[in-house]
Amino acid sequence: MRHITKILVALSLSWALFGQDPPALKSIHKIYIDKMPNDLDQYLRAEVAKQFKGRVVVVLKKEDADGIVTGVNEEQKGTAAKITGRYLGLHDTVNGTISLLDKTESTILWSDEAGDRNLFFGIAHRGGERKVADRLVGKLKKAMEEAR
Repeated sequence: MRHITKILVALSLSWALFGQDPPALKSIHKIYIDKMPNDLDQYLRAEVAKQFKGRVVVVLKKEDADGIVTGVNEEQKGTAAKITGRYLGLHDTVNGTISLLDKTESTILWSDEAGDRNLFFGIAHRGGERKVADRLVGKLKKAMEEAR
């Protein structure tokens, strides 16, 4: 019985030392944003600076980051897509999906998608990658605030 107790204690210690949990969303303060199609990464950098106001900063080296943002986006091209999507607001002309990974890139901490559809303002309001970045960073900010 004493031998089994020693084994259980050894197993629990090894689990505590080697089985570390991934960082929580609230522990992310520095992020690295990977290159993305259609320069979505540039718009995300600008939005992080604007919306987080220094609470979360963008770093230029992966090794300096607490988390890494990766993603994809797609854009519908052509006149028909522009008229029905951008001008009439019937569908998204640009969609984006991003994921926030831990610094080892082995765990997804958060992921979401957004589009640029706007039913109320049509051409008078910004769209495209800027709108997608604005919405995605807004969703990330909300998730990080809820985690705190």
